[in-house]
Amino acid sequence: MDSWEVLGVLVGVFFIISVLSMLWKDNLYFRLGQQAILGATIAHTILMNMKNVLNIALIPISKGTIILIVPFILGLMIYLRLVPKYAWISKYTTSVMIGVGTGVMISGTLRGQIIDQVKATVVDIFSATNTYTVLNGVIIAIGTVTAITFWIFTREHKGVLGISAKIGRIFLMISLGANWSGELILYLTAMVGRLIFIVNIFIKSVLLGIA
Repeated sequence: MDSWEVLGVLVGVFFIISVLSMLWKDNLYFRLGQQAILGATIAHTILMNMKNVLNIALIPISKGTIILIVPFILGLMIYLRLVPKYAWISKYTTSVMIGVGTGVMISGTLRGQIIDQVKATVVDIFSATNTYTVLNGVIIAIGTVTAITFWIFTREHKGVLGISAKIGRIFLMISLGANWSGELILYLTAMVGRLIFIVNIFIKSVLLGIA
């Protein structure tokens, strides 16, 4: 490994250990690493956004795509929030962003979490070719319906609605548990990967010189 690669490894190990030091207690080393990582992330985000403005707006506008001047001006208007006298102008950009974002979010939510869910629930049952698929579709249908009834707060959960809500709560707990365990495995995998980096690259290659 050349000197630059060794320097990169040392920097990586420095920040990995600084973040993991939080497992012991809050300390100056952790706060130093935290602030450095946040600063690097913010700087990277700013540079990437500047590059996107150049590639997505300025270059196409210079080539004749005049319509892009509208979002470009809206983007510039939001910085007027830094000037108290003209801060109200930035509200137009904020309104456009909220309106577009809400439309995209509602459309995606309806399609991904409601329409596709209903289609999968019905299709799995009526187009099934074997017993396992039918059973899977029935379980999904029961879980979907009962989970929805759990969120009905306009009526007291008694009788059939109460039974359905209790079953729905079980399905919700299973779903949340599965999601949480998936997130936990993801983070544990990332931590194991960093520990392997320290052992194989830093200790073996840098300190011991083992290829």
